[in-house]
Amino acid sequence: MKNFFKPARLAFYVLMLFVFFLIGLFFAGYIEAGKNQGLAGGAIVLGYGVMFGGIAFVASFFIAHFLEISKIKVINWVLLAVLLGTCGYTYFEYKDKNARQEERNKPFQNKNTSPTEETIPVSANLLMKLDTPLSKHELGLGFYKHNFYKEPTLYFYGNITHGKSVNEHTPQDSLALGRDTFGDFTLLSAPPWLLPESMNQQFGIAYLKVIAVGREFVVVEGNSQNGQKVRIKKQGGELLYWPDFLLSTNSIDFLNAQAQVPKIKPFHEASDVNTAFEHMAILEIQGEWALVELKDKGLRQVDKGYIQWKKGDKLLINYILPNIES
Repeated sequence: MKNFFKPARLAFYVLMLFVFFLIGLFFAGYIEAGKNQGLAGGAIVLGYGVMFGGIAFVASFFIAHFLEISKIKVINWVLLAVLLGTCGYTYFEYKDKNARQEERNKPFQNKNTSPTEETIPVSANLLMKLDTPLSKHELGLGFYKHNFYKEPTLYFYGNITHGKSVNEHTPQDSLALGRDTFGDFTLLSAPPWLLPESMNQQFGIAYLKVIAVGREFVVVEGNSQNGQKVRIKKQGGELLYWPDFLLSTNSIDFLNAQAQVPKIKPFHEASDVNTAFEHMAILEIQGEWALVELKDKGLRQVDKGYIQWKKGDKLLINYILPNIES
């Protein structure tokens, strides 16, 4: 009986318990045991760890009984190395995931600066941020936001036969995203010409400017630099006309070279709103004008007013979209 409680054997029992507890957690993650289980998901994963650790702990007594102390000591060093390596990996994975989450929670915005002359395909720029300049081409009807969570592949079509369904057409190309171990999107494939108006591949966000809308297809601008147009399936995502899109933004501001003074009514001859403000948020769209909430530095409302958000086919404002949500 005394042999069971020698220091080397005691260390062996403890190491077996902890190492296999962690192995159980990793195994549960590998088979996605807690996926789509809601609040019970964490308990299910923990249960795998407890089960693996418990079985290993009981088995360690039998193993220790038949092994010599010298062999147990060697195994202890191996188990210790595995334990430390696993803990280190978990720690750095946790830090990396937190860093990704902090990046995910930052608001992203469109900055209307002069577009570059050189076209950079999405395949060459795997992480395009949502700050690509609004293109010099048509203002369009709004934006199409594809749902990569629902349909991880966005198909592109050329000429179509009106009156035929999507299933009767063959796509010419596609943008395909996968998911990594952190749940972030990774690029699998993309056509070399693709340069959306705004895209963040990591979070599965892509906005394509809408040029025309049909019953089953949407004509979008596939390359915001040269104006190349393609068709996509209408039902694969969300169609946001300009008013809907602007009402979904967190805040707006004027283009530097075209600053305006908010008006008390939606026309240029109306009186100015003289209240000092730092931020604006759109409350209502009325033609080329928008009713905005004027806020101070603390984001408290100080007044309201009307600003002109577009003039003909020219956008007069920048916009900041809401924080990304997974």
